[in-house]
Formats: sequence, structure tokens, C-alpha cells
Amino acid sequence: MHNVYSKIKMSSKHSNMIHCPNNFTLQNIDNKSFIMKNFKHVFFLIFFSISFVVSNEAQKFMVHFDIKNYENDTLIVGNYFGEKQIVRDTLFAKGKGKFIWKEDEMPPIGVYLILFKPANTYAQFLIDGKEDKFSMTCNVSDLNDIKFKGSDENAIFYKYMGFLGEKRIQADTLRARIDRALILKDVDKKSTDELENLDKEVKSYQKELLLKNPNSLTAMLIKANVEIDVPEFEGNPDSVKYQRYYYYKKHYFDNIPMTHPGLIRTPFIHPKIDYYVNKVSNQEPDSLIKTIDFVLQKLEGNPEAYRYYLAEFLNKFAAMKLVGHDAIYVHLVDEYYKKGKASWINEENLQKMSENADDLRPILIGKKIPDITTYQEDGTPVKLWDIQSPYTVVMFWAPDCGHCKKIMPDVVKFYEKNKTKGVKMLGICSKGGDKTATCWPAIKEKGMTDFINTADEYGRYNMKIKVRSTPKIFILDENKKIIIKDIPGEELDRIFNEILSFEEKKRLPKE
Repeated sequence: MHNVYSKIKMSSKHSNMIHCPNNFTLQNIDNKSFIMKNFKHVFFLIFFSISFVVSNEAQKFMVHFDIKNYENDTLIVGNYFGEKQIVRDTLFAKGKGKFIWKEDEMPPIGVYLILFKPANTYAQFLIDGKEDKFSMTCNVSDLNDIKFKGSDENAIFYKYMGFLGEKRIQADTLRARIDRALILKDVDKKSTDELENLDKEVKSYQKELLLKNPNSLTAMLIKANVEIDVPEFEGNPDSVKYQRYYYYKKHYFDNIPMTHPGLIRTPFIHPKIDYYVNKVSNQEPDSLIKTIDFVLQKLEGNPEAYRYYLAEFLNKFAAMKLVGHDAIYVHLVDEYYKKGKASWINEENLQKMSENADDLRPILIGKKIPDITTYQEDGTPVKLWDIQSPYTVVMFWAPDCGHCKKIMPDVVKFYEKNKTKGVKMLGICSKGGDKTATCWPAIKEKGMTDFINTADEYGRYNMKIKVRSTPKIFILDENKKIIIKDIPGEELDRIFNEILSFEEKKRLPKE
């Protein structure tokens, strides 16, 4: 950028050199000496024209910042992006508190920030995709004192924020009076009525702003933060509660323009989606899958936000340690990445993700566990599906596994306590090759002799059940369906008895 401006300045100093001789005609253009003599002037004219165009292009977007009481010579410009705030540019002072932000292209629509060093306080401003040159004046000693020139969008936004700030102080005062009355077991009707009127005043202001500026970014921000009005329902209390819940869940995003190009660069969208996924939705894997599909469907018309949240969900559930949530990772890989709905992913990463999903898919909760064959010390084969029992606990372990050693006393106690309740225990030592021989003495040492103890020196079970770490525990029903897996050995007894209790309740006749 500096070189372009230097060239433009130099060109203006030598503008008297740009001329054409009076006797220039078609007849003398073949005069070689004339052409050679004037070539540099013609070239300079062309170069000047190009430079002038570049200079205009380079100033498509410009914001002047005038920061009062700011001693630092550096100003950070950033923007919201989902859960994060990312740095857009670093500006250096052009004078005390004077900074200029220039971009060759209009920055994406959204909510931006300037960060003040070293206190890390900040002020926000809006970019609406239309206002390409404006100025912002603020005071680091009073960040309520912010003014704009050349930006109606920011003027509207800060006027609204000022109005809200004033009303919030009034509302806090009224709520404090109401709370004091409640402590005294009294009712402050006057303050309650005033609070209701204050709420109406805010809603009226918002409505008027939306009517006057329907296409503004400020209008989008206001509307997106208006809570859903849940209608009244009839029925018994439980029925009404569930009807209200399902209505709220279905209409949660009604006021949020999910396809708006600036959505991902707002401070509210991540808390909104996070609350919906983690608080509004049931946390069972099947329910979460439906919730995530619903969110991604809403974002399909918004490429930036869709890409961000698809990756966000995948990374979250790839790292998630909660039991059963690996099903969400498998679903995302199968239904989005493998079906070409994440065109940005490269082949190498897609292959790794697919392999991970392929390893997890056969051992998801609710699936019938793959039939594997392992071998007792005398070489007798044991087929998992041939074990006849209402419940089978399968545990992969290793003699040199520190955590296996820690939990084994609890696992042994669990089996002793529950073997009369229809439990069989299959222990599979994960050591292969010449280390398989270390399994058998360790079984006696750890008191595991009552288990069905097996191993496979070739590790062939890994072709069907990928064991990446030990201990790894599954509880299976009589049909070898996975009831639960990856549970702590210390919790095995409690969790198993909760399963028994749940199954018993299912068998009780309904009233």
C-alpha cells in the first residue's frame, strides 16, 4: 500500500511531463526517433492512469478513529466470529489517538470491535456493507461517549444502546424495590406497575425503530434478541408444560434471520445456538442428533455460518467423553461429510474421519455388538455371541495398564456381588504376539479367575471392535445389544444396578 501511494505522489509532481507535441500526426508516427524519444512519456501516462485507479480501488473502505485519552500507539480491529473474536487488523497511530483503518474491499457485514491496549477494554461498531467511509470518536475514560460521522447505521445503533442503558438503570432500581418488598412479605404494586410500563416503553421503541429502519443491521440485532411469545395452552399442568416446551423449541429461531450474511459476526448467535443445543434440547444422543440437524438445516442458506457450526459440532463430539455421544460424531460424518455437504474438507482428512466413524459405528449404544472369537489359555475358542446370559459384561484390559490395575478390585467385587443376577464376565486381554503369555499370570494376580478369560495373540477382534485404549467395558443384554459402554470400572456396580432397576420398572404393569 505504501508503494502505491508513493508512486501516485511522485506522478503528480511531474505532471508537466505528460504532453503531446503539436505536430503529432498519423504521417509521422513511423519516425523512429520520435517514438523512442516519447515512449517514456506515453508509458508514464499509462502508468499514472493505472496507479490512479489502484489508489481509488485501495480506498474502497476507510474508517477514521479518534480515540481520546488513549496513550498507546497501537489499536486492534477485530470482529466476532461464532464463539470467538478474531483480529482483523493492527493499526498504528497517525498522531495521538488518531488511527485509520483501510481495506481494499468492503469488510463482511457484522459487529466489529476496537481493542484498547493495555487495558483490553473495547468499543463496538457495525459494518452494514453499504457505508464505506465514516469516522468514530470515543473516549477510553468513558466508553459511553461514542460518536459517529458518516454512519447512520452506527448512529441508530448507539442511540438505541443509550436508550437501553438508561432504561436498564431504571428497571434495576424498580426490581430492587420489588425484591425488598418480597423479603418483608409485602407487594410493591407501584414499582411493579412502573416496571411493566417500562417494558412497554422499550418494546414500543424497538417496534418504531424496526418500522423506520427495517433493513438495518441494528434492526436485525434487535429482532434476533426478542424472545418467542409462547401462546396459552389448555389441559392439565403436565400437558400444558410439554405443549409450551415443544412450541418454544420448534419456534426458537423464528426471530433470528439464520441466512443473514452478518449472522456469524454477531455476539449473540453462538450463545443462542449453544443454549438451544445444550439446554433446550434433551441431551440423549438421538435427541441431540435431531437438534443439530435442525440447526444445520436452518443455516443451509448461510455458507459461512453453516461451515462454522458443522465443524464446531464435529470437533465437539469428536472430543466428547460423555457416554453414547460418539453416535453424534458418526452421524455428522455419515450424513454431512461423506455425502459431500462439507466441500471444503480435503481427501486426506475426510479419509481419516471416515475411518474413525467406521471404527465407532459397529459399537454404538443400541447396536448388537459384533461377534468376535477369542481364546482361553488352553486354546479353547470363545465366541461372544455363544455366551448365554441375561447380561454379559465385556472388558478389554492389559496386564501393564495402570488404570486397569486400579479398577480391577472394584470389577472383581462387582462380579462376586452380581453373578447370581444373571451376569457373565468376559475378560479379554489385549496383549498380542509374544506378550500374550503375560496375560495368564496377571489374571491370577488380579483375582480374575472366575471370569471367562481370553486373549488373541493376533488381535483379530480389532477387525470388528477397535480397541484403542484399556480398560474398555461394555454391558450387553441377552441379545448382545450394547446397553452402555466406556463406563468407569469404579462405577460398574452402581450403573449395572441402575440398569436392573430401570428394566424392572419397564416390566411393571402400567396403571
